[in-house]
Parts: sequence; structure tokens; C-alpha cells
Amino acid sequence: MIPPHEMLPSFSPGATARLHLRPLVMNEARELLAVVSASREELARFMSWPREFHEVAQAREFVRAGREGWIQSRTVRLGIFERDTGALVGSAELDGIDARRRQAELGYWIRTDRCRKGYAAEASRAMLHFAFEALRLHKVRADVAVGNFASARVLEKLGFAREGTLREDRAVGGVFVDHWRFGLLEREFLPAPVAR
Repeated sequence: MIPPHEMLPSFSPGATARLHLRPLVMNEARELLAVVSASREELARFMSWPREFHEVAQAREFVRAGREGWIQSRTVRLGIFERDTGALVGSAELDGIDARRRQAELGYWIRTDRCRKGYAAEASRAMLHFAFEALRLHKVRADVAVGNFASARVLEKLGFAREGTLREDRAVGGVFVDHWRFGLLEREFLPAPVAR
């Protein structure tokens, strides 16, 4: 377990069969903005932040906040890249890392033209491996807007259990919407082999 206020370890399971996960760097901000812009319609159906993500400065802040969150032991935010092409295909993160409760929240998104390839599950499995092996977390949770069946299927594929519904939990497009709460305990996680 990571003691409170101690820096997080390096992300070691950074490669899967098809993907490479690593922190974004500042000179990738324009690529990040282009990927979000091309995927905005799909992403904004269930999340608010893509609706407001229009400037390079916002992409730079996304990168900066991820790095700062890591330093402060709050967040592990990684870009997801295809190993074959090097293309940025999305992002995954463990947010709200709580060393005392040994919990964090998993989040992820994949660009529209790479959806339905299993990338979200593949990247998330690597993140969960890190959460349970390196961070020694007891539980990882994930919240999904009600109706986002594709994201719910990703979590179910990974072994998450739906634990309930959070009523009007977060605003999406200015309207508060219900979210399904999913949870995965350390003993329930079945890691797949991670490529090195």
C-alpha cells in the first residue's frame, strides 16, 4: 500500500498485446485536441468534459493536471497508444487514489474511429493490474452514465459488479444524469498476461 503523501510508483505494465500506455507529454497536446475533437460527438453523449475541450491550452492543462496529480499521489493518467502505429487512441486513469481506504476510480475513453476493438478493456486491465499489484488497492470503482451500455460491458468483461445507481450524480450537457456504480475487489481481479 502507498502511504499517504508518498509519490506513486512508476507505471510498469505499460505495454499490452496491442497498446502502449504512458503519461502524455506537453508536445502531444495538439494531437490530444485533434483526437478529442474528432470524437467529440460520441464522447459527449455520456461525459461533459469533451463538450468544453476546444483549445490547445485545455489539452495542455489536461497533460499538466495528469502529471501534477501523479506527483501528488492522486491520479495516474495515461495516454493509450497503438503499438503498431504509435497513434494516440484514448486515455485511461485511476483518479481519487485514497491510500487510507485503498480505493480509486477507473476512467477511460477511446477515440471514435478505434471503438469496438477491445482497446478500452485491454487498457483498463493494465490499469487494474497496476492498481492491485503496485498500488496494493483493495477496490477500484467506476461510474458510468445510465444508458452507456458499451462502457458497462467493458467493466462487466473485466469482472466488475454493478453495485447500484447514483441518482442525478453528474451533469452531462447541463443536465444531471443518473450513473451506475461498478466495483471490483482485489480478490476478484483476474489479470491477463501483460506483454513486456
